[in-house]
Order: sequence, then structure tokens, then C-alpha cells
Amino acid sequence: MKKIAILFIIGLLPMITNAQAFEKYENMKEVDAMIMTSKMFKMLAKVDFSEGDEEAQQYIRLIENLDEIKMFTSSNSQVRSEMARDVDTYLKNGSLEQLMRVNEDGKNIKFYSKPGKNENVVSELFMFLEGQEDGEPISVILSITGDIDLSQLSRLTRDLKVPGADELNNLDKKS
Repeated sequence: MKKIAILFIIGLLPMITNAQAFEKYENMKEVDAMIMTSKMFKMLAKVDFSEGDEEAQQYIRLIENLDEIKMFTSSNSQVRSEMARDVDTYLKNGSLEQLMRVNEDGKNIKFYSKPGKNENVVSELFMFLEGQEDGEPISVILSITGDIDLSQLSRLTRDLKVPGADELNNLDKKS
């Protein structure tokens, strides 16, 4: 029985460490962190929009199905190197598929996803950006989990002012 329990724990270890891969950035002074949970999305979904406003209704449907958004941003060179290592480890240990790579205007942006219930819905969208923004070095880790409709996601990331959000418009056109 002990052997079964040990094997079970060893099997779960990669999932547990993946979930915690970026938690350490939440309290680093060199990192700007934003974490929104499902409770926040449920509150936003209760905002009274006009029922005739189809765009607002689509937005509500998108956020109702989200579990969490995590975004970590840093311009500190040591932290940026650590972020790159952690992203590499996360990608090697996870089940994410690369969706798109963009290298323009001094930014290298990579998008990954975890399959969802159909080809337009993913259970995780992951983005890693390295490069320059306004002449400053920057690295951004973005993880969005839930039932994510890729056709609606670009608006949400644009509203949250996520660096690299403009590239999601291109991602939507390719999906």
C-alpha cells in the first residue's frame, strides 16, 4: 500500500510543481504581478449590462468561464533570466502546444495552449514575452486558465493592457 501511495505522489509531483512554477514572482519587489481569480470574474459577470449589447454579453460569457489570470512583468535582468529558465522548465514538464511565435519591434513573443473541449476553446493560454518596450528590457509571463474562447480573448487582454496583446488578434485569425 505504501508503494502505491509513493508512486501516486511521484506521479502528481510534476503537476504540483507546474502549478507553483510562477508563484514565487508574486511577492518579488522587482516584479509587477497581477492575479485575478474566478471570484473576481464572477463579480464582473454580475455587472448589469444592457441585454441588447451583444458585445458586452460575449465579454460576460468569456469571463464567466475563466478560472485565473496570472501576469508577471519584470525589467530586472536577473529576474528576467530566472523567468526564462522557469518558463523553459514549465514548458518541458507541461502538456502545452505551441500556437505561434512572433519576433518584431524588439519583442519575441511565444504563445502556447493546452487543449480544451474543442478547437476554439483551450483550457490554458500561456504567453511569454521577452524584449523591449518603450526602450526598456521586459519579460512578461501570462497564464490564463479556464474554458477560454480564443475568438474573444484578444479583447480581454487588450482591456487588461497586456504587453503583446495585439498579437492575440493574429492568433485568433489563425485558429
